[in-house]
Amino acid sequence: MTTYTILPWSLNLLNLPPIHVIFRSIRKVFFFLPVQLVLVAWLFRRAFISTKWTASASANDDTVESILSAVIHQLLIPIEHVLLDQFHQQAYYYSTSSSFAKGAVFLCSDTLGLFLLYAIASSLWSLYRTSWKEFKGQIMSAMVDSLSELPFLRREIEKEERKIMADLESSLKDPNRKITRTLPEHGTEAKVLIADLQKRGKAEDMKWENGMVSGTVYCGESSHTDLLNAAYGAFSLSNPLHTDIWPSVNQFEAEVCAMTASFLNGGNEDVVGCISSGGTESIVLAAKAHRDYFGRRNGIRKPEIVSCYTAHAGIDKACDMLDIRNVKVTFDPKTFEVDVDAMERAINADTIMIYASAPNFPQGVIDPIEKLSNLAVKYGVGLHVDCCLGGFVLPFGRRMGYDIPCFDFSLVGVTSISCDTHKYGYASKGTSVILYRNKYLRRAQYFAYPEWTGGLYSTPTIAGSRPGALLACAWASMMSMGEDGYRERAKVILDTTQSLVKQVASIPGLRLLGEPKSMIVCFGSDDFNIYRVGDAMAQKGWSLNSLQRPACIHLCVTIPVAKHADRFVQDLKEVVQKVLAENGGANKKEGGTAAMYGKAGSLPAGPISELLKSYTDCLLTP
Repeated sequence: MTTYTILPWSLNLLNLPPIHVIFRSIRKVFFFLPVQLVLVAWLFRRAFISTKWTASASANDDTVESILSAVIHQLLIPIEHVLLDQFHQQAYYYSTSSSFAKGAVFLCSDTLGLFLLYAIASSLWSLYRTSWKEFKGQIMSAMVDSLSELPFLRREIEKEERKIMADLESSLKDPNRKITRTLPEHGTEAKVLIADLQKRGKAEDMKWENGMVSGTVYCGESSHTDLLNAAYGAFSLSNPLHTDIWPSVNQFEAEVCAMTASFLNGGNEDVVGCISSGGTESIVLAAKAHRDYFGRRNGIRKPEIVSCYTAHAGIDKACDMLDIRNVKVTFDPKTFEVDVDAMERAINADTIMIYASAPNFPQGVIDPIEKLSNLAVKYGVGLHVDCCLGGFVLPFGRRMGYDIPCFDFSLVGVTSISCDTHKYGYASKGTSVILYRNKYLRRAQYFAYPEWTGGLYSTPTIAGSRPGALLACAWASMMSMGEDGYRERAKVILDTTQSLVKQVASIPGLRLLGEPKSMIVCFGSDDFNIYRVGDAMAQKGWSLNSLQRPACIHLCVTIPVAKHADRFVQDLKEVVQKVLAENGGANKKEGGTAAMYGKAGSLPAGPISELLKSYTDCLLTP
């Protein structure tokens, strides 16, 4: 767990703002160009006007200027002896005969001293902000990278990678599949291709149509699928980049954002948004908008985002892409909500945004967003709510009286919300809505390049060209569902989830994680390796999500799953009884998911990352 012990946040006796807010204001002043010019002028004054200056403050001179000069001089002693010995010898020679040379020496000394003070302060601050877990991870990664370059270890690693790839190949892919690596010499007839596609699709759809897959396909109603396919076909060639050719596509996007905002804006008519390619891109865009808006406004050059360990990996992607430090804080071990006190301790002058989930993916728990909103207001930072999973369920659940806490723009600290239309919005895969409190935040998300020789260029999202057909599908889905359709399906999801929660909690050997109020049922065990249950359920045809830290499994309830909830409970009871009868599998060799997660828990992050990359390589190999 990451803990922080930093300066008191408020000077309560004086009733002043939090101290990092004061520091941020001071830094903003010093980044202001006129102030920088004044500092440069002060340096030149020190060099060329103050001819009576000596290397250290005299006993009778206690001015701020002389004290600072003395400090700088003391800091420069090692540099003078090691790096500037020859320079100072020559400078001393010239300074005896030239006041200009003497001023040059003073200017260089002051400038180097200020740089040195800044470097020392930055290093100490970075060290202070680095948790033990981060430090240990960096050391382990450096060691693994260094050792892997040794020839004999490199050969062993490559040998192990080949073995892993072979294992993945056999477990993930059909050995009898037809592989195409080059273009056919002659084009294939359309009817042959269509028949092939339909055959593959029909076989693979059977895996979710039986209602035994966690999440993945959220509606699955044949009539709704037919509507989406028709909408896609009507705009299959469209691209919202070309507004003059397909104005309807841009209208679809604007209306989808407006409709989504209507049940998330909390009465704030200023809320605006756009459509991205999915939840991850929405999170990346939110991070980019906050970096540009809060970072530039507050003079932040090394921005940080504070998130919980339960936050979606999309925020890790965003920070990797945008060079933002992701400060991870812990969660309550009983409720699995983010630790609000830990998040407050992690906020500092470089924080641009804090991150909340409604709900989080692992346990389906809604973070205390009202408290986090108060933090965001108190410290002048943004608050992004990841509502990708719950955006089309929680708002309607609240309206129907379900016990769902407030999480939307009615909380003044919330500055952005991501909400996936391709999950419980029941649209085709590849669309998500990112909403902002006002148009100024949304503008910070945009990409605009006025000097490109190809013309004036601006896009709202990372992609330039986007499939207008998916925007049409999102619009058609929302228009066909209407509020009553979403309310009806939200009721099915929430009622089924609560029923499953009660039944799973009553099964001996299982332990329910958190207090789910949305669509996730998450469970673990104190008596046996819970991954064995996941492997056994997979043998019965169920596709569940295996999670870690702590070890657990969850089922994400969808419309198809809700129809088979009783079968899930019955199969789960049988599997748990079997595992308990085997004494938790204590004497049984680990296999499947149990073996994979067991190995992952015993290795540092570096090797596990390489294993994940091998998995991705396998998927991208024909």
